Amino acid sequence: MPISGSHGQAHSAALMRVTDDVNLAASLRRLATAGSELLPACRSASVTVIVAGRAVTMAATDDTAASLDCTQYDVDDGPCLVSAREEQVVRLDDLAAPGPWPEYRRNARQHNIVSSLSVPLLLEDADTRGAFNLYGVRAFSADEGTLAEAFATDASVVVTNVVAYWSAVDLSRNLAVALEHRGVIEQAKGTLIADNACTPDQAFDMLRQRSQTENRKLRVVAIDVVAEHQRHAFG
Repeated sequence: MPISGSHGQAHSAALMRVTDDVNLAASLRRLATAGSELLPACRSASVTVIVAGRAVTMAATDDTAASLDCTQYDVDDGPCLVSAREEQVVRLDDLAAPGPWPEYRRNARQHNIVSSLSVPLLLEDADTRGAFNLYGVRAFSADEGTLAEAFATDASVVVTNVVAYWSAVDLSRNLAVALEHRGVIEQAKGTLIADNACTPDQAFDMLRQRSQTENRKLRVVAIDVVAEHQRHAFG
């Protein structure tokens, strides 16, 4: 399932439901695996996406990649996050050496990871950022870096399509909910019109005022109005 750090409360329902679709989840794992297999130095790989300010691992080849990602998410900093946010390649050839992100380096050593390479994913959604992360048993060569960048270009298309797909699903669901809410409100308005001999605008004002007074959503008030009417009508 998507893995996220503890930092930040904003979230994207679209991304967090990727694993609702087994085929999409498997495709993303294959994407990470295929990328890692291109490079001899690579042991583990993952795909990070940042949406609404929250970082999520959409796919990982193993627990090592997932753990290294989470170490960065928990402090909201690290090579994969810098790569995604600043759209630049971040390469660390020796994670045993002193340097920035000490917790990340410590975790890498515990997993026998020597180096890392994060390549930005260029996604079409302006509010979404991503990175393809490679964790190595030695420093990545220049040729491996070039291959990783080429693969990230193709991976960007796949991730963009996943985000777009789930955004469309969300829109469809939200429209269905909106129509359902509208139906309940219109039913409540009709009830108030019949009971109070008022106009549609006056009926809506009655609903709105009750909603504000009781500090409840308009839809909930509308449901109560209809239920109250039915209780009175049918005893």
